[in-house]
Amino acid sequence: MAAIDTIEVLTNLQFEHLNTADIYTVHGDAQVGESVISQPFVVDPTVCGVKVLFNNNYGATGSTVVARVRATCVTALDADGITKSQNTQLLEWTSIALQNWQESSELDTSAILQTTLHIDVAVVGTTAHLGTEIIVMGRKEASVEEWSILGRWAVLNITAFKTDVLNTANAGQKVIPVNNPVAGNLNHICKFIFILDATVANSEICFQTACGADA
Repeated sequence: MAAIDTIEVLTNLQFEHLNTADIYTVHGDAQVGESVISQPFVVDPTVCGVKVLFNNNYGATGSTVVARVRATCVTALDADGITKSQNTQLLEWTSIALQNWQESSELDTSAILQTTLHIDVAVVGTTAHLGTEIIVMGRKEASVEEWSILGRWAVLNITAFKTDVLNTANAGQKVIPVNNPVAGNLNHICKFIFILDATVANSEICFQTACGADA
């Protein structure tokens, strides 16, 4: 059971969050949606390059989103085993206003055996959001700017709620101080929430495991 005016998350926080950070969630249990998604996408190994487009012009009304793309790759497979590369970042957490779009950088996959993209998007506003479209594009040739659509789908048809971090939540801890978390709709546990830090690159996705009572 979490202490009064706190919530708890499954994994220790990566970053320190001051009282300038905001927490976004959805009012309801997991089946009604979450304020953030994290989806893997396995890239066809025949393409020569890959990038991701985020279309936040999906509806006439909605909220700002933030998006991030990372890649994990298999670069070699031999008698010594599998060689993997990690922490390849095509896009750091980036704010995308309503009726705008964002393109990630390109990853050259011509010498990579296998690539998995890790695509993260979070709603960081409280206006009912009609969705954000994700478009994964693959380059057809090594030196020709021609692209095919490898995948295209929409996410986050939800309404998010915002609660402020009450005071400093330290990196490496699981407890986050929150003023009146029940009133802030954080009492739906076992679901993902999103912490938008004042330094956007220090934002993070958390799995909430407990909610304390309001003071």
